[in-house]
Amino acid sequence: MKIKYNSEIISGAIFSIVGAALWLAIPTQIKTMEKSAINAQTMPRIAIGGMFIFAVCLLLEGIFFKEKKTAVVTRETFRSVAFKKEMKSVLYALMLIAYCFIVKPLGFLISTELLVVAILLFYGTRKWYYYIIPMAMVLIVYYIFGVLLHVSLP
Repeated sequence: MKIKYNSEIISGAIFSIVGAALWLAIPTQIKTMEKSAINAQTMPRIAIGGMFIFAVCLLLEGIFFKEKKTAVVTRETFRSVAFKKEMKSVLYALMLIAYCFIVKPLGFLISTELLVVAILLFYGTRKWYYYIIPMAMVLIVYYIFGVLLHVSLP
């Protein structure tokens, strides 16, 4: 099977969809009673709107101005080093998505400590003190925001 693509088309399409979904989710996720032009939704709208605009520009660049690569998909493709590297990135992204789902039921502290340990194990870290430093940083962040600043963490 032959597939013609370039990374600009793929990235532009993905981030255009994400940007549109986030833009539509703003009113339900960030509720505000203010009627002024600048309110709690202003900065997220600017950031997400900018992301969407640049993603569409990237998509159009990939469609009209960049040369498309042809990928031939065979059984050997799935055994290649490049495919394994991509799958490692996908697995890392899935770990971050799983973190998003466990942070609410388990809380910030436990879920973030689990994420830190999972990422270090994923990259094959063997020295014990490499685990202590980020785990201590999570505790420090929790103490600063949760205790000193009284920020409500999940």
